[in-house]
Amino acid sequence: MCINVQHPVDPNTLPDTVAIEFVYPNTAEISLRGSLEERRALAGATGCSLIEVPADMIKNATESAVTGQGLCTFLNKKSIELLYKKSGRSLEKIRYILHTEPSIPRHDEYGICMQVPIRWYDPGWVSLFTQMVVEISNVLTIPAEKIEIHPGDCRNSFSDIVMAIRKIQEGYDHAFGAVPEILIENRTGQVISTGEEIAQFWDYLTMQDPGMEKSAGIILDVQQLKTVTKNRFTVSFSKIPGECLKGFHIHTLHRPPKASDGIPWSLVFQKIAGLPQDLIINPEIHHNNKVPEVIAFCKEMIMSHQQ
Repeated sequence: MCINVQHPVDPNTLPDTVAIEFVYPNTAEISLRGSLEERRALAGATGCSLIEVPADMIKNATESAVTGQGLCTFLNKKSIELLYKKSGRSLEKIRYILHTEPSIPRHDEYGICMQVPIRWYDPGWVSLFTQMVVEISNVLTIPAEKIEIHPGDCRNSFSDIVMAIRKIQEGYDHAFGAVPEILIENRTGQVISTGEEIAQFWDYLTMQDPGMEKSAGIILDVQQLKTVTKNRFTVSFSKIPGECLKGFHIHTLHRPPKASDGIPWSLVFQKIAGLPQDLIINPEIHHNNKVPEVIAFCKEMIMSHQQ
């Protein structure tokens, strides 16, 4: 599904049309991590043109039992082949996004809580991370179009994150001859969580690695920003440079958003409708029967804010 948004332009130029595409989220109905074809079937029913594929580490007791690996560990090749279903049919037209480890608390079969520390500051860890996402795409048989990563805690500097982006892209290019767009998702409690921190990071990236902005950006989780900033949301949101925004996660605590839920959605979609670059929107809902509702909400809000 793609919405074309037209912005006012000089009468002597051609109309400027921006594409907004929807991503089918990782919903709970899929057994283990499924196949691209399973996800494409679900996405097709909603009209989404891209699909989200989980690429986190071992994340629950079921995955641990299936693979024999401990919770929160990197997937090895055998585990990837057990968790993801390989398709025998042509998958050339399937476009997908890998959503990698977010570093959230996980519970094992005994109720013990564990959490993956994201270590962009550790070259060895970055190498293992890159190896894992490359191997996931190898099993899926086609490369991802985009890869979402998370900033990690304050032990990770902006320099560490930028260097990791470059290493992931280099590893992927070596394996597939393709450079994925890397999207950083803001996250509560991590080093990039507010609008101000997003602005500071983007300023660093564009100054220290000119040109990277063409293949990297921010995918803004609006709910996460609200959780962090509370009544400062509007001020913090206004600090985010428009050019860094390549996508949005739209949900209210993983439920369909409403105009009355405390998030200033009108302000958010005014921004979305006014951006000059192509965008993706992930209606980040856990159950597939609610995805069309979120897409309809987004389309209505975008159309109402077109200039």
